[in-house]
Amino acid sequence: MNITELKINSFRGIDDLTLKFNPKKPTVILGVNGVGKSSILDCLSEFFIDFVYEILEIHKNFYNSHKDISKIINNLEKNLMLKRVIIPSIDIKAGNQSSLIQIKSNFRRKDEILNWQIELYKKETINRIILGNLKESVQEQIYSKIIEKTNLFILKCYSVKREVLPDLTQLNSDDDIYIPQIYVYRNLVGGLDFSYFFAWFRLTEDLENEKIRDNSKYRDKKLEAIRTAIYSLIPEFSNLRIRRSPLRMAVNKTVGKTTKELSIEQLSEGEKSLLAMVGDIARRLAIANPILEDPLQGEGVILIDEIELHLHPQWQRKIIPALTRTFPNCQFIITTHSPQVVSHVQPENIYILKSTPEGIKAYKPEASFGRDSNQILEDLMDTPSRPQEIQEQLSDLFLLIADNKLEEAIKLHDTIAEQIGEDEPELIKAVVAIKRKELIGR
Repeated sequence: MNITELKINSFRGIDDLTLKFNPKKPTVILGVNGVGKSSILDCLSEFFIDFVYEILEIHKNFYNSHKDISKIINNLEKNLMLKRVIIPSIDIKAGNQSSLIQIKSNFRRKDEILNWQIELYKKETINRIILGNLKESVQEQIYSKIIEKTNLFILKCYSVKREVLPDLTQLNSDDDIYIPQIYVYRNLVGGLDFSYFFAWFRLTEDLENEKIRDNSKYRDKKLEAIRTAIYSLIPEFSNLRIRRSPLRMAVNKTVGKTTKELSIEQLSEGEKSLLAMVGDIARRLAIANPILEDPLQGEGVILIDEIELHLHPQWQRKIIPALTRTFPNCQFIITTHSPQVVSHVQPENIYILKSTPEGIKAYKPEASFGRDSNQILEDLMDTPSRPQEIQEQLSDLFLLIADNKLEEAIKLHDTIAEQIGEDEPELIKAVVAIKRKELIGR
């Protein structure tokens, strides 16, 4: 599955907005705080929740049982005009009586366009209108696939609240490693459930180690997918594993020629959040694609709010190319405030949200890929690349040079240099201009 179009009407601060997505390329959404970036991901998240909870009828109590998946799919025969409040009425834009979300998606590989519509009214009911041949497609493409024990797509939204706070004392039972494919839709929206990931990894690794005793070459395919994904995103890491005394997840980290074993708790916030997110995506793909030779080739739609969270600018530059390389058949829709992230995305795959007198509008930049971070700050984010007072002083400096007021220019140069350093390129340029003026006398 992939998302091709989103239409929003009267949702929070958005009056009327349509976004089109290229399923084969990551989409990046920019904008100042409060302009609606997270609202767009929230609309898409509601589609995820609706698809799983209403069409597949997978509810919280399902996760504690091994309910026959055929019963879930057979219930698709029910009336699909459903009523259940999932969006607070406060999200309806002030002055309006209803809010509308429409989503178009391609289901599996048939390129069959399916429409999904959610309407929210002030009376706090929701009407869903599923247009097209959704029932038949779901039955054919999911039910038959599960019966055949083949592959499913994944859906997941990572919010900004994705700190890794492992509680390794709360371990699940051995049943959790025998989860059916449909469990990949557990915890669709929100943070990182690291404790669940840890428990699943530990139990699966225990089984792997048992089989290795009989066959030294054996490796669990699901664990190998996770290891491969993490090492691809963080090349300094290797040998991800569980230690028993004390109980912890450990990884080897190589810096230069030195390799050290570290527990997850000893990693930086950026390393922890990236490891947990990438590991979670890989785990979901591995469970969803049991017969795919390389589970990382599986399909899915991944939403990430503020992808740069906790990441050093060097990692921010690499994150999107690394994700699309590691998970080539997943569609990524991402928000960011980072010019380093934007510099690795083509302009046709970027939306800049702006508040105008006519409401929130989305624009595409003329250029982005390979651009200098300062250019992106100024041209795409309407943000000066340096403090305004310094920029004004530099402008005054070059005006003084142009007017041949060289003594004043030298004094101002020295004042600026005390604040930002003499090696600033603009100051070096000013020194060259002053010397040239002094040499030629004009």
